[in-house]
Amino acid sequence: MSYRQMKYFQNLEDYQAAYRIARADWEADPSLKWPKEAIAWLLIRMMKANARAYAWKKFLLQMQEFYELGIPENDKKLWGAVAWPVRDIIEDSLRVQWFTPEFGDRLFKAIWAMPFDKPTEAYSAMVKAFVKLGGLWPRLSEFIEWWGFDSFTPYDYRRYPEDGALESLAEKVFSAYLVALHREKVYREPPIAFYEGVEKLALHSQEQADKIYRILNFDKQK
Repeated sequence: MSYRQMKYFQNLEDYQAAYRIARADWEADPSLKWPKEAIAWLLIRMMKANARAYAWKKFLLQMQEFYELGIPENDKKLWGAVAWPVRDIIEDSLRVQWFTPEFGDRLFKAIWAMPFDKPTEAYSAMVKAFVKLGGLWPRLSEFIEWWGFDSFTPYDYRRYPEDGALESLAEKVFSAYLVALHREKVYREPPIAFYEGVEKLALHSQEQADKIYRILNFDKQK
C-alpha cells in the first residue's frame, strides 16, 4: 500500500510527499529494498529541483543524504544521475552571478568521494560547467585533477564548428587547467596524468595537443 502511495505522489511530482512515505517505510523496516532505491531517486529529483543558487544549502543537505544512503559503487545509473544537478547548480550560480569560493569548496567536498560513472555525458557536463568558473574559484586546478585527464568521452575530443564550438571540451579543460595553475602563487609542474592525457588528446587531434603544449611552454617561460 505504501509503495502505491509513494508512486501516486511521485507521478504527481510531489517528491517531498513521496519521499516522506518511502523514508517512513524504510525506517520502520530497514530490510525492505524498495524504499531505499525510491529515496535515492527521489533525492536526485529533489536535487534537480533545488539546483538553484538560492537553494544551495538544501541542495547540499540532500546530496549528503544521498551519499550516506550507501548506494553500491556499481550502481552506475544512480551515481551517473547525480552529475546532472551538480552541473545545473553551478550554471545557475553563474547565471545569477552568485557563485562564491566558499560554495565551490563545499560542493567539491560533497562530491569528491562519490564514485561517479565515467566517462559519460553527465560526467563531462559537470566539468564543462566547472571550467566556466575560470578565476572565480581558486581550486579549479585541483578539481580538474580530481575529475581526471582521461575521463573524456570520444565526443569530448571533437570540435563542432557547425554549432559554434571551435574548441573541443578536452581542449577547454586542458587549457583551463593550465590557466588555473598559472593563477596559483607558486608554479607547480602538472602531474604525469596531465601529460598522459595530452598524449591521448594527440591521438585524436595533433593540432589540439600542440595548442596545449604551446600554452604549457609559454607558462614555463614566464
